[in-house]
Amino acid sequence: MKTVKGNQSSVFVCIIILMFLVFSGGCTSLKNLDLELEKESSPPPPDPIVLAHPFTDVSVPGGFEKDQSKSFVYESGSGSVKVGRLFFKGSSNMKDTVEFFQDEMTNHGWTLVNSMTHGGKILNYQKEGSVCTVIIQSSMLGSRVEIQIGPK
Repeated sequence: MKTVKGNQSSVFVCIIILMFLVFSGGCTSLKNLDLELEKESSPPPPDPIVLAHPFTDVSVPGGFEKDQSKSFVYESGSGSVKVGRLFFKGSSNMKDTVEFFQDEMTNHGWTLVNSMTHGGKILNYQKEGSVCTVIIQSSMLGSRVEIQIGPK
C-alpha cells in the first residue's frame, strides 16, 4: 500500500505542475489576444502628407493622387517664375479636405484672402509675391482638388 500512496503523491504533484503550466501559459495567450484585438480596433495611422511638387510650400492630403493628364507646371529657365495648375483626387470627404488645406496652407505661411462656398469650396491665398487658389469639390468616392498657383 505504501507504494500506491507514493504514486498518488507523485501523480498529485505532476497534476499541480501541469495545471500551473497550463494556466500560466493561458494568461500569456490572453494578453497576446488582448494586444491583437487592441491593434485591430485602433484606427490606422493617417497617410503621410504629400507636397504638390514642385511647389514645396503647398501640401496635399496623404492618399491623394495627382492627375498627370490634367496637371501642368511651367517654370522659366532661371526658375524665377513658376506657374502651375495641379489636379488631385482622393478618398477623404470634402469637409476633412477643406480643413486640411485651411490648416496646412497657414502652416506654410500662406494667408487666406477669401473663401467661397458654392457646390464646393474655393480658398484664395497669398504670400510673398505668390497667389494660390485651392478648389475643393465633393466626388462620389471622396474629393477632387484643383490647385492654381503662380506669381501675383
